[in-house]
Amino acid sequence: MVQVPHPSSVSGAVRPVADASVVHMIARHARTRPDAVAVRSAQQTYTYSALWHRTLVVAAALEEAGVGAGDRVALIAARTPDTVVGALAVMALGAAYVPIDPEHPGERTAAVLAGSAPSALLHAGSGTADLPAPRIPFLDIADLPDANAPDRLAALPGPEDIAYVVFTSGSTGTPKGVRVPHASLANYVSWCGELVGGDGTGSPLFGSLGFDLAMTSLWVPLAQGRTVVTVAGLWDQQTLFGERPRPYTFVKMTPSHARFFDVLAEPPRYDRVTRLLMFGGEGLDPALIASLGDRLDGVRLVNHYGPTETTIGSCAFSFDRTTVPSTPTVPIGRPAWNTRAYVVDDQLRPVPRGSAGELVIAGRAVAAGYLGPQPSGNRFIDEAELGGPAGRAYRTGDVVELRPDGTLLYLGRGDDQLKVNGHRVELGELRHHVLSVPGVADAAFDIVRGPVDTLELFVRPTGAGGPADLATVVRSALARVLPSALVPEDVYAVPEIVVNANGKCDVAATRSRVA
Repeated sequence: MVQVPHPSSVSGAVRPVADASVVHMIARHARTRPDAVAVRSAQQTYTYSALWHRTLVVAAALEEAGVGAGDRVALIAARTPDTVVGALAVMALGAAYVPIDPEHPGERTAAVLAGSAPSALLHAGSGTADLPAPRIPFLDIADLPDANAPDRLAALPGPEDIAYVVFTSGSTGTPKGVRVPHASLANYVSWCGELVGGDGTGSPLFGSLGFDLAMTSLWVPLAQGRTVVTVAGLWDQQTLFGERPRPYTFVKMTPSHARFFDVLAEPPRYDRVTRLLMFGGEGLDPALIASLGDRLDGVRLVNHYGPTETTIGSCAFSFDRTTVPSTPTVPIGRPAWNTRAYVVDDQLRPVPRGSAGELVIAGRAVAAGYLGPQPSGNRFIDEAELGGPAGRAYRTGDVVELRPDGTLLYLGRGDDQLKVNGHRVELGELRHHVLSVPGVADAAFDIVRGPVDTLELFVRPTGAGGPADLATVVRSALARVLPSALVPEDVYAVPEIVVNANGKCDVAATRSRVA
């Protein structure tokens, strides 16, 4: 471990990363183990040789369409092997892919397209019906013929080229595009690959590729030369948790996923399915681990932490069901390779060990910033402001404490940001969209925890109560601009939004005003 000259900080191991990019890693597997299965779905299988061949085909088509290094390419990111080909082809050209979940509403997709200004759009035969008339080339990956595929690319991407741009919730109502360079992604998959180990067959991919939570299950197995199994949806329990000849290397899910799976008629036997179970996207309650009981026997557990701005994950804590700490939440552990964590007050001054403070991540895990004009209150800062070396750092807004054993404990948020089923949303964005609905004067939110977490919305109508169907109007308006997981399940009209003595919304008191 390298020590940072800061009284409330901890560093990850300083380790060299052999490859400049995930593209280099996968190209090497195509040469050294061409017949190993890289990606498999119920309908389609690609070996590493076939995956790389199709990557060259799609890269050549993109180049012919005018795409070059430094450009961005929108990718309709259904969970299919061809989507993996498309992402890899874009990165191989030195361009950045911009994943778009085909299930997202049209207005959000339009905002991502407007914000990313792509040079082309890739899809695999679906997901384009509701898009505006194309002003850029639309390429169907499945329709591109294998004929005349090049043997190799002129050059593979460099470490500071942008690998992908993923859009997160923005406090102004406009999603923010986070630019992640290849070196950060290569550092992440190398660290995470060592974290999960080499046993097992790969990982199932069942999360939305429109967010970076699922990228662990995509790029880590491929970087290891193992298999990604694409899963159509959470309903496909056989693919996810059915009996397997060999277990997965790891399965990654949110705590909300685990609670959802646990109320099924046949809850998963994780001990028969995977060597390691990784949680991420939300705080992890020790009681959840206890509730899974002996189905976790022999399964290694990892609590994985990291905002999008710190390249998928930047801290992790390894444990098992017999070593769960007696803390309010399972710790988030120590930083990734070549990454440093600081715990500071609101003036960026170190707080005493064991005291609560804001977590700031610095080093290789930190993304290259936002796409386009930087938003107000930009959280990217210079690590030199913390007493460390000059370079990018990111103020997470998460409140943590540094424990005596050098691990970090997550305590909650220090701002108006929520996590719902692993999806990050700024309250400012929700408020922006709700208050833009005619008839709404004010709004408040709460998360209802359950097998599937949901958002609850309270609205104060304008005038004499607003339209009788205000709740329906609000939900319909939000469904047009937000991912379905972030559309409130219940909307209640209340005569007032109650504020407590600290100037904060009193949700319990507001809920009591529901007629």
